[in-house]
Amino acid sequence: MRPPLAALGLALALLLPLAPTPALAATDVPRPVLRGNFADPAVERLGGGYVAFATGERAPRAWTRSRNGRWQRHGPALTRLPSWSRPGDIWAADVKRVRGWWVLYYSAPVRGLGPYGRCIGVARSRKALDGFTPVGGRPLVCPAYVRKVPTAEDPLLPRDPSLPRAGVIDPSLHVGEDGLQLLYKTDRIPSSIRTVPLDRSGTRVRSGATSVELYRYPGVVENPLLVQRPEGWVLLLSEGDYTRCTYQTIWLRSPTVTDWSTAESGVLLDRTTTGLCGPGGADLAGSRLFLHGWVCHGKPKPCASGFDWSKRVRQRAERAMYAARLRWVEGIPTITGWLRR
Repeated sequence: MRPPLAALGLALALLLPLAPTPALAATDVPRPVLRGNFADPAVERLGGGYVAFATGERAPRAWTRSRNGRWQRHGPALTRLPSWSRPGDIWAADVKRVRGWWVLYYSAPVRGLGPYGRCIGVARSRKALDGFTPVGGRPLVCPAYVRKVPTAEDPLLPRDPSLPRAGVIDPSLHVGEDGLQLLYKTDRIPSSIRTVPLDRSGTRVRSGATSVELYRYPGVVENPLLVQRPEGWVLLLSEGDYTRCTYQTIWLRSPTVTDWSTAESGVLLDRTTTGLCGPGGADLAGSRLFLHGWVCHGKPKPCASGFDWSKRVRQRAERAMYAARLRWVEGIPTITGWLRR
């Protein structure tokens, strides 16, 4: 769980010109497909169903036997934290199948970056529901310009002084014609989304490669997901403060993956169009979009618009997992319906 922006003394800068998304035809609010806390779901097909990984202690898992089946919890994915990490929760992992392995990318806490600072590591397993073992003795990505942090394969050098001296979170693997690209976010604000090429195993930075910045935003954008469509490249991002109902999922579309300065943009999921509280942390598995939203008082109903994160324990607030059907209309992602449990 990330720290609330208020605790970091940061102000949101909502400057992106987002086009409104038409309201869904359904009049009722979606219900979670998995109740209880399961934030930032990373979902991949498993047989006829899915397996999902979430934010929490050693990356909690859940799975279902069929596309519309009931989800079952399955315990943490990581057998242990990596040797370079300190104790703490894993944030916003991603999972892909690469050359016969299930490969898990995750952000783990490290010393030298304050109470919330994290760097990105990788683990793998032959089976999705077996234990994932950390790979290598150092992180994939970690900012070398901060003292006492572990040496990483991608050290984010030379340092950009316009970015905070903070960690890196929200890894997301894109598999494309040019190989494997790992996207991630530099933490705090301004936000930047970066990408670095990986080798064919998906467990090392490609020899001689360095990361580059794809996109920068004065407020908070996170959880990058890159999709190539015939009409152009699309970035799905969570935008805003995750502790509020105003947290939302947006899209950007650019004709080229290297320049997002003139990208089209719009809102895919927000409170107005879904009725959900903070619909974000989205991942795409085929034509299904999985995401989280705040529910309160132990019920499968979204928290009220005035949800107060500081009172989350009393309100029994958790981020439950939702699932939506998604299709592409002229290269723009569109929600066509919701799965229900």
